[in-house]
Amino acid sequence: MDEEEPADELHARVTQFSESGNLALEAGEYDRAIAAWRCGLSLLPQPRAKWEATLWLEASIGEAFRAKGDVETALDHFANAYRSADGATNPFVRLRLGTCYADLGRADAAAENLLYAYMLEGEEIFADDRRYLDILRERRLLD
Repeated sequence: MDEEEPADELHARVTQFSESGNLALEAGEYDRAIAAWRCGLSLLPQPRAKWEATLWLEASIGEAFRAKGDVETALDHFANAYRSADGATNPFVRLRLGTCYADLGRADAAAENLLYAYMLEGEEIFADDRRYLDILRERRLLD
């Protein structure tokens, strides 16, 4: 048994939980999706923040809580994703941090994260909800 085998097996198991969560989310079964992604997270060795999987699992959990209308909990999970490997430079994570902050009335934090997402991806990242792009326009942060 070589050193790679456990890592490959772990990756496969985490990916299974991730895919299960994705299917549940698509079916609108948010609690089941969250449970699957949390199972995937629980498999990751400490410190979890160093693993790329933490980024997408935490962001997925955040997205499910956001879909449920629990913006505070969603924000917590997007913040966890932000603190994980490459999370601070991930445009989706920055977008969702910005949308959560905006929905919670935290305008400065919203603008900072939305602007960062815009700088990384342009207007396209706001395709699903243009009102968050308007926050940047209202603050005259865009040309």
